[in-house]
Amino acid sequence: MAVAVLGILSTAAWAVANYFQGFEANTGDWVVSQGITRVPSLGGTLHLAASAGNFYAELQNLHDGYGYPGFGDGGYSFFGGANPVYNGDFYQAIDVYINAHWAPAADTGSPAFWIDMTPYHADPNNYGAEHNFRLSATGSSVEVRVDGQAVPIATITSSGWYTFLMTWRKAANPADPAITDMNLYNAAHNLVGTTQVSATSPGGPFASSDLRGNGYVWITIWQNGFGGDVLGLDNQRTGSLPWPVPNSKDQCKNGGWQLLFRADGTGFKNQGDCIQYVNTGK
Repeated sequence: MAVAVLGILSTAAWAVANYFQGFEANTGDWVVSQGITRVPSLGGTLHLAASAGNFYAELQNLHDGYGYPGFGDGGYSFFGGANPVYNGDFYQAIDVYINAHWAPAADTGSPAFWIDMTPYHADPNNYGAEHNFRLSATGSSVEVRVDGQAVPIATITSSGWYTFLMTWRKAANPADPAITDMNLYNAAHNLVGTTQVSATSPGGPFASSDLRGNGYVWITIWQNGFGGDVLGLDNQRTGSLPWPVPNSKDQCKNGGWQLLFRADGTGFKNQGDCIQYVNTGK
């Protein structure tokens, strides 16, 4: 449904194979419904320590911005530009600060907000490769579901930064739907939830032969007033699979660690963590 709402896949800017936005210099290509503010660590409205670096972003909710009463919208980014060229299987990710003690949203039968992502799709009516993490607060925890699944892939009980990451891969048969792994990591870069879905809903099937490059991340269907209408974002990135694993200390320097992973797909906390992995494998 997102394409019909956004109408933004005609962008002329094409993303590079690897893109990182840590909000250290600007807010990049975020198109917001209400507003986004780059704030220093421990500053802003939320006073959060940044997930990495010295800055993070605070995204504001536009009440009723999704087009339904009670459900707002935060905005979206194309990771520097939608990419209509297939450069190999890839991932898209963003860090979001989760308060495990958020008060439940007004409509307890619906998620509090969605983290929605999709790859590029040439056919605006086929968004079968679009998937979403749906978050619901209970007052003492936050449940994370995927698409329309009834069972959460994770229940968050500790507040902190969490990485919401999706991969897109081609199936062995080009006619089969593209495959997505939905992964959730905590601030220690440990995998705390995962599931695999295929590109069949809601607007599919989306054949593997149609898979191109990155699309967008969209914070939406955000219930009016939830979380004080402000969410903390950091470390938005996309890159190629398999995971780029460092094999030299120089690759970790000058911010390179932010685009690198361990062999198991977990990221690094900082440059030193990356260099230690190169030196010790741990």
